[in-house]
Amino acid sequence: MRRSNRGFTLIEIMIVIAIIGIVITIGYPSLTEYLKKGRRSEVAGLLSEQAQILERFYSRNNVYTGATGLSAGNDFYTLTPTITDQTFLLTAVRKTGSTMATDKCGDFTITNTGVRSMVNATAGLATKDCWGR
Repeated sequence: MRRSNRGFTLIEIMIVIAIIGIVITIGYPSLTEYLKKGRRSEVAGLLSEQAQILERFYSRNNVYTGATGLSAGNDFYTLTPTITDQTFLLTAVRKTGSTMATDKCGDFTITNTGVRSMVNATAGLATKDCWGR
């Protein structure tokens, strides 16, 4: 009587591992870019929110200096305000060691006039590509 063996051969297992490796190699860059896009959107929203806080303070006090309640940033960006009586510049700088440290969009800025820009961004990127608007 013949006994049938059940299970996988070494070749079958190696083929499955090779296919998984190829899928991961192709999919990983897409996944990381997807996550970075979400983090860029988050910091753009945070900057807009902080600009609104400063504008509300200005409408009540006629100066930007002295505004309170500003955020220091999040896990991926440090928010730095540069404030004078009549102007402000909010800068979101990528944190060293975070996944955003080498992001192609660089650091984000917004001014009291609503001008949005990027500092240290990859050449050829439009502001709307990173700010999402």
